[in-house]
Amino acid sequence: MELSPSFLQEFNEIYSEISTRKAIFRNLRTLKEMTEDAVYWVEGSIIGVETEKEFCYLACRVCGKQVEEIDDKKRCLSCGEFTFRKLYRYNIEVIVADESDSAKMILWNRSSEKLIGEVAEDIIGLYGDTARTMPDEIAAKMLGKEGLFEVVVSSEHLHANGFNVSRLTIDNEIKDVYLTRNYPVAYEEDDSSLHDDQDAESTTKDVAAEIEAETSHTAKRQKVEGTVS
Repeated sequence: MELSPSFLQEFNEIYSEISTRKAIFRNLRTLKEMTEDAVYWVEGSIIGVETEKEFCYLACRVCGKQVEEIDDKKRCLSCGEFTFRKLYRYNIEVIVADESDSAKMILWNRSSEKLIGEVAEDIIGLYGDTARTMPDEIAAKMLGKEGLFEVVVSSEHLHANGFNVSRLTIDNEIKDVYLTRNYPVAYEEDDSSLHDDQDAESTTKDVAAEIEAETSHTAKRQKVEGTVS
């Protein structure tokens, strides 16, 4: 998949944050113990992929949220926009592990595209729009991938839905910068973590709006599934 300008911009942003130590890293065990909403980075690898649930959804071309099909048209559940063209976006659950623990994480469209190397539209085109569960071949592309995950720690959703991933990188150049900068991955905590935690909490609002556009469809889908069952 050819890198778009937005992916290149994100690469530069992540590289800058990590090389200048603005990115705050914690391990999974520490994140699970937190009760305040914040944003942190985690170094880990994908050891599991959810293949029984839908891995993509029909999205609005205007706001990116879920749409519902009415006859031959699709209406956005959020902004009410109608469209005749289908747009699919990723929503994938994975298990990520580090040396301290493992945790479920939710990968949205941009992060999933980085790992799979293909857009959701192409996957649906290959397997058909009725194949909403994860094909084994696609899951295999994600298993074992190591990277740096920027996660949203939310006391409201943590135990029920896992961590939302706002950004990730599997780029070796960035990972090398991370390793050479000797980040404290928080296997040992010290007094300096208080300042870092305050910085991380202030970042939460910046990424919340980006996550909201994609997470809202999950609750609606679960509500519909509950009604059907």
